[in-house]
Amino acid sequence: MIKNKKAVFSLIILALGIVGSPFAHSASFEDWPKEPIHLLVPFAPGGGVDGAGRMLARALEEKLKVSVVIDNKPGANGTIAMNILKQAKPDGYTLSMVSTGALDVNVSLMNLPYDPTKDFTYIAPMVKFPFYLAVTPASGIKSIQDLVNKAKAEPGKVTYSSPGIGNGIHLAAAMFSYMTGTQMTHVPYKGAAPAAAALLGGEVTFTFGSGPSILGFVEAGKVIALGTSNSERVATMPNLPTINELGIKGYDSSSLGGVVGPAGMPPELVAKLTKAIHEIVTSKEMQDKIYKAGMIPLLGDGVQFEKMIAGDRQKYGDLIKNANMKTN
Repeated sequence: MIKNKKAVFSLIILALGIVGSPFAHSASFEDWPKEPIHLLVPFAPGGGVDGAGRMLARALEEKLKVSVVIDNKPGANGTIAMNILKQAKPDGYTLSMVSTGALDVNVSLMNLPYDPTKDFTYIAPMVKFPFYLAVTPASGIKSIQDLVNKAKAEPGKVTYSSPGIGNGIHLAAAMFSYMTGTQMTHVPYKGAAPAAAALLGGEVTFTFGSGPSILGFVEAGKVIALGTSNSERVATMPNLPTINELGIKGYDSSSLGGVVGPAGMPPELVAKLTKAIHEIVTSKEMQDKIYKAGMIPLLGDGVQFEKMIAGDRQKYGDLIKNANMKTN
């Protein structure tokens, strides 16, 4: 006979499998989070993904009552941040913002140290990033057709900046070049802010800027926005036509922004995070901030977000193949 009551209780627990049951899992996340959350951002400060990440971090702090620390890990179009995330514990304390690139485009451009379909937990989308085709007043370019005519007259001499090879801004410009039958030269920089600065400094002919990186310069009259890459006009800029409307029929190139975690995150924790992000994005305060930054709110759960990413993987994979895009 076992006289130690604690030993008896332990044996019963083990026999019933309660330690590993979903009920024990659920209870362990009732008081999550208890410590700061680290939110990786795969790009340098000043771009659209960074801007969206900082907005989300501040809102999550208010909702979850813990610090949310932004950790910028730029490089290789998001690959560096994703490789860090892959190795993190699936406990909800390390998450990452993502956009078009790391989980879709990079598959067609480079050998990845991770599998986008197996190594991550998709939590929720947050925003859609339209891009704004911008030139400087000094360029003399006043319309999309002016830009196309210049590119056709001087093959390879028209240049554009981006935050790096395979970035959403790069793809928007590559698609523009491909669909207009022109030869343009890509000049990559280390972030959306440096790419916008390159335009202001006259280093390139044009850029496709994200809202946070370019619209301030548009408002100040330092650059001219000729059109938006989005399929529809952006609500906060109703007088700016889409590139499709301006004659490049079928043109539509934007980037998704959302949150992912390491593979193996418990469903209860994912559901809690998804609910929090959904409530944040649907709030009037956040919607106003998103629209003001030239972005569009995007709603959905992890399954829907993964489907969106898979759709972009196919769409941009085809573009990369047809346009013969390379990483060098």
